[in-house]
Amino acid sequence: MTRSEFLDTLRRRLSGVPAEDVDDVIADYDAHFADGVAAGRSEAEIASALGDPIRLARELRAEAGFRRWETERTPANFRAALFGLIALLAVDFILLLPVLVSLCFAVLIAGIVALSLCLAGIVLIVNLFGSDLQGLHGLTRTMGGVSLLGFGIGGGALLLLLLDWLVRALGHFARLHYTLLNQADLAGPARA
Repeated sequence: MTRSEFLDTLRRRLSGVPAEDVDDVIADYDAHFADGVAAGRSEAEIASALGDPIRLARELRAEAGFRRWETERTPANFRAALFGLIALLAVDFILLLPVLVSLCFAVLIAGIVALSLCLAGIVLIVNLFGSDLQGLHGLTRTMGGVSLLGFGIGGGALLLLLLDWLVRALGHFARLHYTLLNQADLAGPARA
Protein backbone atom coordinates (compact mmCIF):
# COMPACT_ATOMS: atom_id res chain seq x y z
CA MET A 1 0.00 0.00 0.00
CA THR A 2 1.36 3.41 -0.93
CA ARG A 3 1.33 6.58 1.14
CA SER A 4 -1.50 8.12 -0.89
CA GLU A 5 -3.63 4.96 -0.71
CA PHE A 6 -3.15 4.71 3.06
CA LEU A 7 -3.91 8.39 3.69
CA ASP A 8 -6.89 8.42 1.28
CA THR A 9 -8.41 5.35 2.95
CA LEU A 10 -7.85 6.84 6.39
CA ARG A 11 -9.39 10.17 5.35
CA ARG A 12 -12.46 8.48 3.80
CA ARG A 13 -13.01 6.31 6.88
CA LEU A 14 -12.79 9.35 9.16
CA SER A 15 -15.76 11.05 7.49
CA GLY A 16 -18.01 12.61 10.09
CA VAL A 17 -15.12 13.46 12.40
CA PRO A 18 -14.48 17.24 12.67
CA ALA A 19 -12.34 18.40 9.74
CA GLU A 20 -9.59 19.89 11.94
CA ASP A 21 -9.23 16.54 13.76
CA VAL A 22 -9.04 14.67 10.46
CA ASP A 23 -6.43 17.11 9.17
CA ASP A 24 -4.35 16.63 12.35
CA VAL A 25 -4.53 12.83 12.05
CA ILE A 26 -3.64 12.87 8.35
CA ALA A 27 -0.74 15.24 9.05
CA ASP A 28 0.54 12.92 11.80
CA TYR A 29 0.43 9.85 9.58
CA ASP A 30 1.92 11.78 6.65
CA ALA A 31 4.79 12.74 8.98
CA HIS A 32 5.26 9.03 9.82
CA PHE A 33 5.62 8.31 6.12
CA ALA A 34 8.03 11.23 5.62
CA ASP A 35 10.19 10.13 8.55
CA GLY A 36 10.20 6.51 7.35
CA VAL A 37 11.13 7.43 3.79
CA ALA A 38 13.90 9.69 5.13
CA ALA A 39 15.18 6.70 7.11
CA GLY A 40 15.32 4.60 3.94
CA ARG A 41 12.14 2.52 4.36
CA SER A 42 9.66 1.93 1.54
CA GLU A 43 6.10 3.26 1.66
CA ALA A 44 4.78 -0.31 1.73
CA GLU A 45 6.91 -1.13 4.80
CA ILE A 46 5.72 2.01 6.59
CA ALA A 47 2.06 1.32 5.75
CA SER A 48 2.44 -2.25 6.98
CA ALA A 49 4.01 -1.06 10.24
CA LEU A 50 1.25 1.51 10.79
CA GLY A 51 -1.44 -1.12 10.41
CA ASP A 52 -4.76 -1.31 8.64
CA PRO A 53 -6.10 2.21 7.95
CA ILE A 54 -9.70 0.97 8.28
CA ARG A 55 -9.06 -0.36 11.78
CA LEU A 56 -7.09 2.78 12.68
CA ALA A 57 -9.99 4.97 11.54
CA ARG A 58 -12.41 2.92 13.65
CA GLU A 59 -10.21 3.33 16.71
CA LEU A 60 -9.66 7.03 16.10
CA ARG A 61 -13.40 7.65 15.61
CA ALA A 62 -14.17 5.87 18.87
CA GLU A 63 -11.50 7.82 20.74
CA ALA A 64 -12.67 11.15 19.27
CA GLY A 65 -16.29 10.42 20.17
CA PHE A 66 -15.37 9.43 23.70
CA ARG A 67 -13.23 12.56 24.16
CA ARG A 68 -16.13 14.75 23.01
CA TRP A 69 -18.44 12.93 25.46
CA GLU A 70 -15.98 13.47 28.31
CA THR A 71 -15.69 17.23 27.65
CA GLU A 72 -19.33 17.99 26.82
CA ARG A 73 -22.13 15.63 27.76
CA THR A 74 -24.74 16.23 25.08
CA PRO A 75 -27.05 13.74 23.38
CA ALA A 76 -25.17 14.16 20.08
CA ASN A 77 -21.82 13.45 21.77
CA PHE A 78 -23.36 10.48 23.60
CA ARG A 79 -24.55 9.09 20.29
CA ALA A 80 -21.14 9.70 18.67
CA ALA A 81 -19.33 8.01 21.57
CA LEU A 82 -21.71 5.07 21.56
CA PHE A 83 -21.54 4.55 17.78
CA GLY A 84 -17.76 4.90 17.83
CA LEU A 85 -17.45 2.36 20.61
CA ILE A 86 -19.81 -0.04 18.90
CA ALA A 87 -17.80 0.23 15.68
CA LEU A 88 -14.56 -0.35 17.57
CA LEU A 89 -15.98 -3.31 19.40
CA ALA A 90 -17.19 -4.98 16.22
CA VAL A 91 -14.44 -7.57 16.71
CA ASP A 92 -15.90 -8.51 20.07
CA PHE A 93 -19.54 -8.30 19.09
CA ILE A 94 -20.27 -11.99 19.59
CA LEU A 95 -19.27 -11.67 23.25
CA LEU A 96 -20.49 -8.14 23.92
CA LEU A 97 -23.66 -7.97 21.85
CA PRO A 98 -25.81 -10.01 24.29
CA VAL A 99 -24.54 -7.90 27.20
CA LEU A 100 -25.15 -4.60 25.39
CA VAL A 101 -28.62 -5.66 24.25
CA SER A 102 -29.50 -6.75 27.80
CA LEU A 103 -28.23 -3.44 29.20
CA CYS A 104 -30.17 -1.43 26.61
CA PHE A 105 -33.32 -3.40 27.38
CA ALA A 106 -32.85 -2.92 31.15
CA VAL A 107 -32.26 0.82 30.69
CA LEU A 108 -35.36 1.10 28.50
CA ILE A 109 -37.52 -0.72 31.07
CA ALA A 110 -36.10 1.38 33.93
CA GLY A 111 -36.78 4.56 31.95
CA ILE A 112 -40.37 3.50 31.29
CA VAL A 113 -40.87 2.69 34.98
CA ALA A 114 -39.43 6.06 36.06
CA LEU A 115 -41.63 7.91 33.57
CA SER A 116 -44.70 5.92 34.68
CA LEU A 117 -44.02 6.76 38.32
CA CYS A 118 -43.75 10.45 37.45
CA LEU A 119 -46.99 10.41 35.48
CA ALA A 120 -48.86 8.49 38.20
CA GLY A 121 -47.59 10.95 40.79
CA ILE A 122 -48.74 13.93 38.75
CA VAL A 123 -52.16 12.36 38.25
CA LEU A 124 -52.53 11.75 41.99
CA ILE A 125 -51.38 15.26 42.85
CA VAL A 126 -53.91 16.79 40.49
CA ASN A 127 -56.52 14.38 41.94
CA LEU A 128 -57.94 13.27 38.62
CA PHE A 129 -58.98 9.94 40.16
CA GLY A 130 -61.87 11.30 42.14
CA SER A 131 -63.63 14.40 43.32
CA ASP A 132 -63.25 13.71 47.06
CA LEU A 133 -60.68 16.32 48.09
CA GLN A 134 -61.86 16.46 51.69
CA GLY A 135 -60.05 15.23 54.79
CA LEU A 136 -57.45 12.57 55.27
CA HIS A 137 -58.28 10.72 52.06
CA GLY A 138 -57.42 13.74 49.86
CA LEU A 139 -54.22 14.44 51.82
CA THR A 140 -53.16 10.79 51.57
CA ARG A 141 -53.76 10.77 47.83
CA THR A 142 -51.78 14.00 47.36
CA MET A 143 -48.87 12.80 49.51
CA GLY A 144 -48.86 9.48 47.63
CA GLY A 145 -48.66 11.44 44.38
CA VAL A 146 -45.73 13.50 45.68
CA SER A 147 -43.99 10.28 46.76
CA LEU A 148 -44.49 8.63 43.37
CA LEU A 149 -43.26 11.74 41.60
CA GLY A 150 -40.18 11.81 43.84
CA PHE A 151 -39.45 8.14 43.15
CA GLY A 152 -39.84 8.70 39.41
CA ILE A 153 -37.53 11.72 39.36
CA GLY A 154 -34.99 10.03 41.65
CA GLY A 155 -35.09 6.85 39.57
CA GLY A 156 -34.60 8.85 36.39
CA ALA A 157 -31.62 10.66 37.91
CA LEU A 158 -30.08 7.36 39.01
CA LEU A 159 -30.68 5.98 35.54
CA LEU A 160 -28.81 8.92 33.98
CA LEU A 161 -25.91 8.38 36.39
CA LEU A 162 -25.87 4.70 35.46
CA LEU A 163 -25.84 5.56 31.76
CA ASP A 164 -22.94 7.95 32.31
CA TRP A 165 -21.02 5.25 34.19
CA LEU A 166 -21.74 2.67 31.46
CA VAL A 167 -20.49 4.97 28.69
CA ARG A 168 -17.34 5.66 30.71
CA ALA A 169 -16.82 1.94 31.33
CA LEU A 170 -17.23 1.19 27.63
CA GLY A 171 -14.79 4.00 26.85
CA HIS A 172 -12.20 2.57 29.23
CA PHE A 173 -12.74 -0.87 27.72
CA ALA A 174 -12.26 0.58 24.23
CA ARG A 175 -9.04 2.29 25.33
CA LEU A 176 -7.81 -0.98 26.82
CA HIS A 177 -8.80 -2.73 23.60
CA TYR A 178 -6.92 -0.11 21.57
CA THR A 179 -3.84 -0.44 23.80
CA LEU A 180 -3.86 -4.22 23.55
CA LEU A 181 -4.19 -4.09 19.77
CA ASN A 182 -1.30 -1.64 19.53
CA GLN A 183 0.87 -3.80 21.81
CA ALA A 184 0.05 -6.83 19.67
CA ASP A 185 1.01 -4.87 16.55
CA LEU A 186 4.30 -3.79 18.12
CA ALA A 187 5.11 -7.28 19.43
CA GLY A 188 4.20 -8.97 16.13
CA PRO A 189 7.04 -7.62 13.97
CA ALA A 190 9.54 -7.97 16.82
CA ARG A 191 8.88 -11.71 17.00
CA ALA A 192 9.18 -12.21 13.26
